[in-house]
Amino acid sequence: MRSHFNDDTVFDAVLFAVMGATITLVWLATLAVALRFLRGPATDPVTTSAVRLGLFIGVLGMAVGFLMPVGGAHAVGVVDGGPGLPFVGWSTIGGDLRVGHFIGMHALQLLPLLAAGLTAAAPHRLDETARVRIARVVAAGYAGVVVLVTWQALRAQPLLAPDGLTLAALAAVVVGTGVALAAVLRSATGRTPLPPAPTTV
Repeated sequence: MRSHFNDDTVFDAVLFAVMGATITLVWLATLAVALRFLRGPATDPVTTSAVRLGLFIGVLGMAVGFLMPVGGAHAVGVVDGGPGLPFVGWSTIGGDLRVGHFIGMHALQLLPLLAAGLTAAAPHRLDETARVRIARVVAAGYAGVVVLVTWQALRAQPLLAPDGLTLAALAAVVVGTGVALAAVLRSATGRTPLPPAPTTV
């Protein structure tokens, strides 16, 4: 049975309305958590920065979902249920708002994992300031991708069939992120990370 955008019967319409209300509550709860983290103390600046930015982008990605009921579908320019990519089902003949929705929400996991990876792999190569800056640059590039694929979908354009304008915007995001990362790494080269504090018993 279809659960999304289904008003074939009264029961289906009520079920979809309940789903919509629940999703709105989850989005508001996530926003409240994000605001809580913004106000909280930063015990580990790298992880704290990554979690805060992940929450912000995650809220942005979840908000893309609110565009779907406006058009009564997740596809743009075509009818829902047409040809789609394997596994995810994203439309291959029109725009699909699920792309930005999916990518944005997973910032909640990916950016904190990036912070953990930086802390584990490069504590003696990059100081804390450089790691925080890397997390911020990657988050900015990630947010740029979320905005880009959502804009692409709203123009009724399949993810894997971008036009020249979309490719130019993608190139700007990739180059901008790469240049910013290079600048961070270059500025970190001349700084020697402080050794870890001795452990006291």
